[in-house]
Amino acid sequence: MGLRRIVAGAAVAATALAVAGCGGSNGAASSGLGGAASIAPSDAVAFVAVDSDVSSGQWSTVDGLLKKFPARDELIAKLTTTFQQRSKLNWNEDVKPALGSELDLIALPCKEPQLVGLTQPADKSKLAALLQKLDKNVATVQVGDWTAFSTSQAALEHVQSASTKLADNNTYRAAIGKLAGDALVRAYANGTEAQQLLSSLGKQDPSATQVPFAWASADVVASGDGVRVSGYSHDGTWRGVLPRDQHAPTPPYTSGLVDEIPSGVLLVADFQVVPGQFEFSPADSLPKPLQKFFSGAPSFLSEIDDVLGGETAVYVRPGLPIPEVTIVTQPNDVSRAQASLDDLLKALRASAGTAKGPFDLSSIPVFHRAQGGQLIISTSQQGIADFSSAGAKLSADPSFLGAQKAAAMPAQTTGFLYVNLASSLPIVQALGPMLGLTLPKGDVSALKTFTAFGTRDGEEAGFSAFLQVG
Repeated sequence: MGLRRIVAGAAVAATALAVAGCGGSNGAASSGLGGAASIAPSDAVAFVAVDSDVSSGQWSTVDGLLKKFPARDELIAKLTTTFQQRSKLNWNEDVKPALGSELDLIALPCKEPQLVGLTQPADKSKLAALLQKLDKNVATVQVGDWTAFSTSQAALEHVQSASTKLADNNTYRAAIGKLAGDALVRAYANGTEAQQLLSSLGKQDPSATQVPFAWASADVVASGDGVRVSGYSHDGTWRGVLPRDQHAPTPPYTSGLVDEIPSGVLLVADFQVVPGQFEFSPADSLPKPLQKFFSGAPSFLSEIDDVLGGETAVYVRPGLPIPEVTIVTQPNDVSRAQASLDDLLKALRASAGTAKGPFDLSSIPVFHRAQGGQLIISTSQQGIADFSSAGAKLSADPSFLGAQKAAAMPAQTTGFLYVNLASSLPIVQALGPMLGLTLPKGDVSALKTFTAFGTRDGEEAGFSAFLQVG
């Protein structure tokens, strides 16, 4: 119970920060987050630092982004009311004076996973009162200049008695060395400690709980034109993590399909397909709703493995009555891929015909053509024609190029996702009622693009997602 209670408390604090941060104020940029690493035990499984200084440069930047939305004031008022109703707390009286410039959380490898929170409160009595309102079982201890709190006395003693500190741990140093000093959130996880923790919890099948990294780190950073989430990891062991054990991580590649995909797409996902990647049973691997949907196609994923290969792109363009979807792939055997595609489509239509609502795909046309070692599959003949034409291409699309630049996406990635939010959100809002979806109302025209991509440098992998606001 202690773990869940502390997490709930942290969530309340995070919500409070979001609400308060929206008020905006001009303060100096916060220094590097993670000060509590100087007292956190070296064997911490994970460590998270949150900027809780609402006068910091990061929170001022967030407020600047929100000012680009016409509904900003209404959103802040709603968030404030919801926060106060659900938490029974007042930001100015209960939360703000109880927190320091950052709120840090440590996950410890105790007999049961435990969390310890750390802060340097402006008013210690206010922190004590806040913690009691969140959970009467929370205890506190003073460790140096920090106040540590947890529902586990053993966890607090672990922090107090630690002889080696996280800040001096070489693994931690390597992980956070990748992160921005001025960030809203910084996070770290130790794969070795996490694996030992999982093993101590009595898992019988080691391969089912194998941690795929030696360390991982991530941060959330606000800038003048959007918000970025970045993550990094150093390879540990990959056994049992990927669909088949022999699959190595995807190496970086330069997309060739961006020179063939038509300009003006709403969305494109570009990735490399490894042979045999889909050779596992959907009954065990897919979420329950999809298991039911694909119950009439037991060989669905194996068929996909025959159809897809090499660099593959899935992209969406405007269309009537629904957007056009096109897949371009480079299978090893195009003739076999076409035969497998026909079988796959029959199985999909058989399954889709029994579904209801937005999942009834049985009437959607699918066309395909083999061309120069590529297989082009689309919901319209025009989609195939435009891919094959000499018209304007994605590599020269102004929105795509702008998104690439804003997201700092390199020429070589391990795969990328691009979404033109400015063009796609109005379509989604229009189609929502037809699909039985209830979508948030309001002017979201400030949302421009979303770009995500992966990178790799030897044993280190990276991930970045950028939401462009303008």
